Amino acid sequence: MTTYHHTIFYPEEREPLDEATYKRSEAGTLKSLPSALLLPHAAYSMIGEALHQTFAHASSLKPELVVFLGPLHQPVLDRDKPAFLFAPAADTFEQAGRTYQFDEAMIGELTLGFPIRRAASYYEEEPAFELTLPFIDSYLAPKAILPLIGKVEDSNQIAQLILALKTIVQRQPKVLFVLSANASELLPQREATDEANHFIEDLIHEHQSLGIRSSCNWGMIEAMNRSTLVKGRWKIASAFLKGTDHGRIADTKNESGLMTWHIGAYKGV
Repeated sequence: MTTYHHTIFYPEEREPLDEATYKRSEAGTLKSLPSALLLPHAAYSMIGEALHQTFAHASSLKPELVVFLGPLHQPVLDRDKPAFLFAPAADTFEQAGRTYQFDEAMIGELTLGFPIRRAASYYEEEPAFELTLPFIDSYLAPKAILPLIGKVEDSNQIAQLILALKTIVQRQPKVLFVLSANASELLPQREATDEANHFIEDLIHEHQSLGIRSSCNWGMIEAMNRSTLVKGRWKIASAFLKGTDHGRIADTKNESGLMTWHIGAYKGV
């Protein structure tokens, strides 16, 4: 498996990529595993600082495995149903001269027991995993990575994902979950800000809001919350809009066009 989204979302060459993702701190907030991070996805010019601020909370962790849970913005192809979660088809990923190893044993077990398929095409469409991976490498340097992207849209799929997450933790308790989601679909300023405030409220209080929130990956967030695998509540690490750090969600009347807030958060003890 190789890169599809370099240049547009992140630097293609190793030196500028390392500079953009260089680990800034060793003193993270989170001290135990399993834990979880929630990160936005967009070009580094828009969210690079948000990723740094959020990954910093996990910078002292030493996970054996990082599980990436990312969104699928396009419909699942009929030929792949009833699967709704997808792992890479390859066993490694090449990016800017570096090779990353996927957890083949775990992927094999999950594809046998759950509606999960191996498929490269969805990773060609979705940039979230590819742009997040250099930060995973810089801040966490896990022995193995398990990417899953998909479309979790109903209670049955949430239940299936919860069982898969529990299987992962049973096999490898020293795991960090990295979820990728933006606060809403692209909306006018007032609607985007209102949706972002509801997103944070539902996140912190772990409300079951599937079908209400327009976030591209709310189903995976809800599965993580309902699984109770990670202790504690979500805490907000960053709030960015169009690459600007606002610290908190606030009305931005000077902004025009369609937009979404980029929220970073962490969960664990």
